[in-house]
Amino acid sequence: MVPPSDSGVDDRASLPLLRIDNCLRLFAAAMVNGYYYKKAPVLSKLYTMKGRHLPRNEQKNDDDFDVWHSRPLDVHRWSDFPEVNQLVDRVFDDFTDEQKANISGRSNNSGKASGKTHLKVVLLDLYVAWKNDPDMCLGVMLSNDAHKVGSRYNAIHISRRIRGVILELETADLINVKGGSYSHSGDTKGNRTTRIKATGLLEMHFEGLEVPPFAIGRHEDIECIILNDKDTNEFGEPIGKKKSKPIEYHDTPETNQWREELTAYNNQLAATYIDIVSLEEPTITRLKSNGDKQTIGINQNGKFVRRIFSRGDWMFNGRFYGGWWQQIGEDLRRDITLNNLPTVEVV
Repeated sequence: MVPPSDSGVDDRASLPLLRIDNCLRLFAAAMVNGYYYKKAPVLSKLYTMKGRHLPRNEQKNDDDFDVWHSRPLDVHRWSDFPEVNQLVDRVFDDFTDEQKANISGRSNNSGKASGKTHLKVVLLDLYVAWKNDPDMCLGVMLSNDAHKVGSRYNAIHISRRIRGVILELETADLINVKGGSYSHSGDTKGNRTTRIKATGLLEMHFEGLEVPPFAIGRHEDIECIILNDKDTNEFGEPIGKKKSKPIEYHDTPETNQWREELTAYNNQLAATYIDIVSLEEPTITRLKSNGDKQTIGINQNGKFVRRIFSRGDWMFNGRFYGGWWQQIGEDLRRDITLNNLPTVEVV
């Protein structure tokens, strides 16, 4: 956040204005220099692995966190920053040979990505969650078919190896785990995936990291053109009780062009520091369409934009979703800055 001036005068009035539309067409940011900153749960099955298990709905004394204050694990979180790689190496090297084998997988059908790659994705997103909101936990799917290797929506080829990563991180006391719940009564309100959160021990590793905001992003091969099987609202949320799911498709000249243009847009977003100067804390809370509260992080990790089509047809929807600025009110949008320069929203 940008603090007010000592004089109490709104210094934004003396700065040049960038005119942008209500989707914040941030290509305008290329014209300025970059400003970088150094109910009831139902017990379910156990996930078994070579005689060991990851218990569901079993709590430990030190894992007292709100499972509903969460977001899904971002399986495309990525960074090649040296300190990030050093953290992953330290955690992996501390594992026993048996733990390394469980993470790496014991068969040839465990997926294309290495166990260490899976570990890196999980550690990175735990770090981002902790950095942006220390109370945030992550929802992770652990079923055998949760991650489809080879899907265009799974650029890093995350597979069931992620179960081994979660198990061994918990065994090493680096994460707390609260198992998922599923109601067979038809009432889906209490259903949730397994939740994970960094322990104090892992947070000590995080506190020693010096990672610039732009050093952590998403994998370069992440898909930004999405074809869903159902409709979504203006926030990209499913309409109705059934969750909308992305479906596979064959590329056409049009989808290739859309991807090329949106990739260029996302690259510009990634290189632009976007902020709200009036906030004291970098989070806001809003109500989702289903009445649930959602915490929106105002940070440099929530800028990736996708274009989502609906009903399995390129003729439906095609709107842009993803940027945190699309999930905030007009009163806050007026205070958005790009590389520390004020903006004007053009409706």
